[in-house]
Amino acid sequence: MPGLDVLISSDFPDTVRRSIADPTVYATAARALLKALESHPRTRLIVIGGAGSLEIEPGVVRADSDELLHAALDRLGLPRAYASAVRGHRDALDVLRTSNRLWTYFSPAEEIAPGERTGRFRLGGDQPVLDADGRSRISVEDAAVALIDEAELPRFVQRRFTIGY
Repeated sequence: MPGLDVLISSDFPDTVRRSIADPTVYATAARALLKALESHPRTRLIVIGGAGSLEIEPGVVRADSDELLHAALDRLGLPRAYASAVRGHRDALDVLRTSNRLWTYFSPAEEIAPGERTGRFRLGGDQPVLDADGRSRISVEDAAVALIDEAELPRFVQRRFTIGY
C-alpha cells in the first residue's frame, strides 16, 4: 500500500456467495482493511457496499427488517438468500463508522445495471436518491463516474454517500 492515495474495495463475483454462507465476511474484511491502514493513515479507503442499509424512512433500514428486505429482493428479482449479503454490507458500514480512518462508504442505487453514461445524477447521504417515479436507480457507468469523482475530489470522508437519477 505504500504510495497509494486511495484504496477501493468492492465485491468479487464469489463474495456474495461466500457472504451467504458466512454473513461476517464483509465486516471481517472492513476490520482487516482498517487494520492495514493503521500504518498508512493518509491512504483513503472507499468501500463499495449496498443500498440495503440506506434509510427508506427516518430510522427505517431495509436490512433491519426481514419483511422489507425480502420484499425489495423479490422486486429486484434476487434470491432471498441475498439477505445475508445485504446485512453483511450493513455490518461492514457499522465497523467503518467506529473508525477514525479516512473511509468512505458508497451505496449505489437499489437498481444498478449497465446502461448509459449520462453524467446527470444526484448524490445523497443516508437515504436513497429517488427518480420522478420513486425508483432508486443508476447505470453502472454513472456509478463509476461518481466513484472516481469521490476518489479524486473527496466530499464524503468518514461517511456514506449514495447516487441516483
